[in-house]
Amino acid sequence: MNILLTNDDGIAATGINVLFDLFSEKHCVYVVAPSAERSGCSNAITVHTSIPLHELAPGKFAADAYTADCVNIGINGDILPDIDLVISGINHGPNLGDDVHFSGTVAGARSAVIFGKPGIAISLDCLDRSDNFTDAGNFLLSFIELNVHDIASHRMFYNINYPDIPLDQVKGVKYTTLGRRSYCDTFRVIEENDSMMRLQMEGTIQSEMNSGTDTCELHNGYISVTPLLLDCTDKNYLKNGVKK
Repeated sequence: MNILLTNDDGIAATGINVLFDLFSEKHCVYVVAPSAERSGCSNAITVHTSIPLHELAPGKFAADAYTADCVNIGINGDILPDIDLVISGINHGPNLGDDVHFSGTVAGARSAVIFGKPGIAISLDCLDRSDNFTDAGNFLLSFIELNVHDIASHRMFYNINYPDIPLDQVKGVKYTTLGRRSYCDTFRVIEENDSMMRLQMEGTIQSEMNSGTDTCELHNGYISVTPLLLDCTDKNYLKNGVKK
């Protein structure tokens, strides 16, 4: 397969380079990733300005842009062969529950589907450094080989979260729903003058631990695989809740 890798941690991040090394053994792998970290960029795209694109090696590009831009360039920029699959990650940190709406990693897979290609987002439940990126990458390699027909045939994308534990401690794989994440955000003023404040976001995240959700099953030592759709329509409301 022709595989496009992207991320929101930047092209120098460990996760994306582990994937490149692993997948290059069996597939034709290309990279278009942000030149610097773009965490939390969701599906932001560059519209009214040009995008500097730097070729670091054959088929490997760093873009001064967002993750969704990188996917768009990789698929529609006429610089790469036709792409069969987009993989976004391995993210340094989990993307669970409500995170999927903020995450640039998940947006990479979502953008793939928007532009007509299969997409997978994968994250490792680590703060930054970890010894388990290679295990997460090997899992993804085997997951794709086992599910290649499903991946190619459905207009949905996968959000995978891998626990940051040794392989022999991973309990298995669970297909999950999105959990709930409550963001207890605060802002600290770090600079202030007569006309401007500079604010630093702080706070904590609390996850609901309901069985069968990604937040719960990852916490319990399972690899969480959540199938996601583009369509956010509340069909139950349209069916049952509309007052006529």
